[in-house]
Amino acid sequence: MKTMRRMKNGRCGWTLGGALALLVAVGGPLVAAADGAYDRSLADFPRRAGEADDTARVQRAVDATTGGILWFPRGDYLVSSSIIVSNRCSLLMHKSATLRATQEMPYVLRVRNAGVWDHLDFLCFIRGGAVDGNGLASCIALEGFWRHSLDDIKILNGKKYGLFVKNGGAEVVAKGLYFLVRKHGLAGNIGLYLEGGDSHYTDIHVLDYTTGVVVKGPANRLTRIHVWGGSLPRRTPDEIPEMLPGSTAFRIEGHSTTLRDCYADTAQTGFDIRGAWEVRLLGCSFFNNVSFGLNDLLVVRQTGNSGALLVGDCVFTRSGVNERIRVYEGNGNVKWRDTIYAGNWSGVPRPDVDGKKSGKLESPNTKLAGY
Repeated sequence: MKTMRRMKNGRCGWTLGGALALLVAVGGPLVAAADGAYDRSLADFPRRAGEADDTARVQRAVDATTGGILWFPRGDYLVSSSIIVSNRCSLLMHKSATLRATQEMPYVLRVRNAGVWDHLDFLCFIRGGAVDGNGLASCIALEGFWRHSLDDIKILNGKKYGLFVKNGGAEVVAKGLYFLVRKHGLAGNIGLYLEGGDSHYTDIHVLDYTTGVVVKGPANRLTRIHVWGGSLPRRTPDEIPEMLPGSTAFRIEGHSTTLRDCYADTAQTGFDIRGAWEVRLLGCSFFNNVSFGLNDLLVVRQTGNSGALLVGDCVFTRSGVNERIRVYEGNGNVKWRDTIYAGNWSGVPRPDVDGKKSGKLESPNTKLAGY
């Protein structure tokens, strides 16, 4: 395939058609279609004699790309120990590039960036591709970061965690992440675990992690996150899918957390608020797919010394009159506003319909963790 070019000042430049797309397929490997799209390519770091997998060459490529962008062409890259990013290297991956664990390890990929503020080198990123724990490892840990982006990444088969954002920075902006478990034996794992605060997570799907999202850090904003379970094939026809018993869609322990338009879809507990103040559930939804056999459901739990919980403009669905479901369990420090109850809720107490008094929306500032 010919690439259209034009001459300018004696140099080849890209035409509009070549520059519009970052990458162009040419019947084989992908090639860059714009100068400066990345600094180095993993293709320039082949395996050396005696190397049985891709661990060493990926690490060499990362280490050689300080403060730059490393491109991963399409392919499966097998790693037997954690890849460490500590030099502000950003990873740009083809959508069909995968880092896959082949042995047990804590994480497939660990980001431990240092010197972000010293160099004012913000906006490091991981974009595209997949990180597959393969049931042997957790997938990604952000341990040292500041204003770090995560975009359009598949996070697969995390043994304990899919993505763990540790308390080593702030201002993560994550969007378009897709968490998925396709291996049996991983019940009890967590998709998205957030210790860091002051971050935004948007347009994310979490499938078949027993706990979809855990928020421990303060002042995080979660928007349009859909957690659902039951897609992992059953091992026997009468089995409740193994990731569902004891499952929780959202567990919130961090103060001043906002969930907007988030969806708890087929989990035993929808929203579990533990000791957190100033939590808002706005426009959120709860639904249970009865075909998976899950029952004894709870939409909102509020425990511990938590208060100033606002639940507003939500839609809670009861899927049938035989579904055993409760709307709320907790200390009563909650205010309800404009809830839509879909389905037949006959015989089920609803705190904002049955005349129970809402709690006060008062919060002592000293309750804000981390400040």
